[in-house]
Amino acid sequence: MAVCVTSPSFAAQKTYPSISGEIPIEIENDWAFKSDDRANQSNDLYTTIEPAVTVQLSPSWSIFGHAVLEPVGSAGKFENRTFEDIGLYVEDLFVEFNKKAFNVKAGKLNVGFGVAWDKTPGLYGTDFAEDGYETSERIGVIGGWTVDTNAAGTHTISAGSFFQDTTFLSQSAFKGRGDTRKRDGGVSNTGDFSSFIVALNGEKIRGLGNFGYHISYMHQANGAGNPSDETSFAIAGFTRFDVGKGVTFSPIVEFVRQENPGGVQNQDRTFLTVASQFEWQGYNVAAAWTKRHTFKAADDRDFQFQLSAGYSFDFGLSVDLGWKIADEGNVETQTFGILAAYLFKF
Repeated sequence: MAVCVTSPSFAAQKTYPSISGEIPIEIENDWAFKSDDRANQSNDLYTTIEPAVTVQLSPSWSIFGHAVLEPVGSAGKFENRTFEDIGLYVEDLFVEFNKKAFNVKAGKLNVGFGVAWDKTPGLYGTDFAEDGYETSERIGVIGGWTVDTNAAGTHTISAGSFFQDTTFLSQSAFKGRGDTRKRDGGVSNTGDFSSFIVALNGEKIRGLGNFGYHISYMHQANGAGNPSDETSFAIAGFTRFDVGKGVTFSPIVEFVRQENPGGVQNQDRTFLTVASQFEWQGYNVAAAWTKRHTFKAADDRDFQFQLSAGYSFDFGLSVDLGWKIADEGNVETQTFGILAAYLFKF
């Protein structure tokens, strides 16, 4: 915990090490009430808890840890699951150095490809992006340089190299998900720094509602049993407008193209996400649409559309209701959900 010293003649000074963090707690119920394949119908009531802690060792050095407590695996066919299959695992654990415009972090981390898996609004807005190209639980080194231009925004160029985590941290406690080993294969599961990412991120560009953008290129080397490397490109834009009378409008668009996704040869895949959210005095309404097109070796056109609404109370509790319709492999499924979330900070 940080210790501050004050006196009539001296400003407060921070001492090190200091500890800060947050614990988001969510309880969610997803009811797949209608499907072309009745085996997809299920009800899943579960919790997700993600404690995150930063230990600030000095003004420049820190250690960040982030764990996840959630169901391991999906609900089975026709299954009604209630707080079952809960596992605990470490998603991030890295050392970070910040000095003026320069930043570098090393350890287990998310490499930062794409933003729709994080920024898309709505109860189900991130689903396709999370499953399709969020690149987390990698062992890597990522460095960046930031330029702050005031009115023209803040811009960061970054690059790094990584590989799939195969340490004991790939396991989970309580409900086991099994450890990851090099022989399991999968892109970037190579045990060496043969996978890499280069990215350019911008934010707070005035005149466009504090416009932000993301552009990245990622190469994931093929692991055991994968005939090809995977290469991916992402471009996204997002902003937030004040449309008057306390109403804000936040749209986001992202396009991602993958060549040989998952190391599958002669197969390409694209994702297009278009979403927006209105907010007013704690209320929110969000719509999000994602199309996933897999072609060459196969030609599948999947999509998901969701609508949701919710309210955030002043004391930290938020409640959201949502509906989604997803078409995957020509099988259409509709789901209704409710989410209650609370955030503790320390």
